[in-house]
Amino acid sequence: MTALARSVPSMGPLAPGQRITAIDMVRGFALFGVLLVNMYNFGASSPAWTDPPDRWAFSVMRVFFETKSWRLFSFLFGLGFSIQMLRATERGGGFLGIYLRRIVILFVIGMGHALFYDGDILMIYAILGLGLLAFQRVSPRVILVVSLSLLAVFPIERAVRAFGSPSASTVAEASDPAAARARLEEARRSHPYAVGSIVEVWRSNSDAIPPRPLQDLRGPESSLALFAMFLLGLYVGRRRIFQDLDRHRRLIRRVCGWGLGLGLLGMAVERGLNVTTGYTVFRAQVAGAMPQLVGDVAFAFGSTALALGYAAGITLLAQSGARRLVAPLAPVGRLALSVYLGQTLLFTTLFYGYAFDQVFRLGPAAVTAYALLFFALQIGICAIWARHFRFGPMEWLWRALTYGRRPPFRVAA
Repeated sequence: MTALARSVPSMGPLAPGQRITAIDMVRGFALFGVLLVNMYNFGASSPAWTDPPDRWAFSVMRVFFETKSWRLFSFLFGLGFSIQMLRATERGGGFLGIYLRRIVILFVIGMGHALFYDGDILMIYAILGLGLLAFQRVSPRVILVVSLSLLAVFPIERAVRAFGSPSASTVAEASDPAAARARLEEARRSHPYAVGSIVEVWRSNSDAIPPRPLQDLRGPESSLALFAMFLLGLYVGRRRIFQDLDRHRRLIRRVCGWGLGLGLLGMAVERGLNVTTGYTVFRAQVAGAMPQLVGDVAFAFGSTALALGYAAGITLLAQSGARRLVAPLAPVGRLALSVYLGQTLLFTTLFYGYAFDQVFRLGPAAVTAYALLFFALQIGICAIWARHFRFGPMEWLWRALTYGRRPPFRVAA
């Protein structure tokens, strides 16, 4: 046993029975959105796909999952940090050393993951997670104000830059279906994901190591937005809302109603501006400065409201007679790290040229169908696994390295 483990005997990994099941269910739901959005990064988000099923599938992804899933996942990271800190305080054990070790190990796992998929989030979470330490003793009200301020950076910064927006010809070229199809064809012939060996994919993706979270602070999925959601999770954890769900049921109902209502309204505004003015969140556009500002505000805060509405809604279902509807998500959330890495194994096998070679060949409808299939497979595997093992394989490794001892792996008879 290491010196660190001897010095904090009260600290250790939580047994499954000590977990807050509602949080695992919310995390499981977020993981489906993460899978879906990640899979769209291999050609399905291109304007090349114009058939009605593809347009419908893309709209569903954009309205209900894009950005919302990452915001919800980031919110849960901050919430987990807060709960770990509070439990460490209650146990009287050290927190800082354990937390730093967890962060370092998470970063190393992310490095290995990034070799397969350069959209890895684990390294960025590890880096930004260090920033949470500065807010350990900050009042919840200040945490909330800082979080909302960071969320406002994206629409304000884009409004300032709107005066130097690209020319209409550049915008037209960026959104032209024929030009987009030509770009996909070229990518099929030259991109390492399509024509490279596994070693060549690793070599290409190694440019993402280490990540540079402060290099680009623009966009609704920038590091500032992720950290804002960390802080919202920290705020909720400090309020002990999930630790006493019965006491906060009325608040959770309000968050569900207002979150889903305002979130869907924001997404409706964003989609309406897209149709009427050409406004887009992630691509160059022809919309004027004012439609852009309205759309950016609607998307940034609407995505946040919808993510929190999802969390509240699933929590209410978990505490109600309809629990069975969300119960299959709990084992997925318990095994979140293993599930996240397993998702990458599944979709890279589908897409990359050294396997099934479907990269840049599948449109939104097909990608959505595969995402549903993969997630259903993961739900089944996680349900079976959770009956026999206390942790997922990567969760067990993470805890063993963090605490300097091997936690029990199998569920006791």
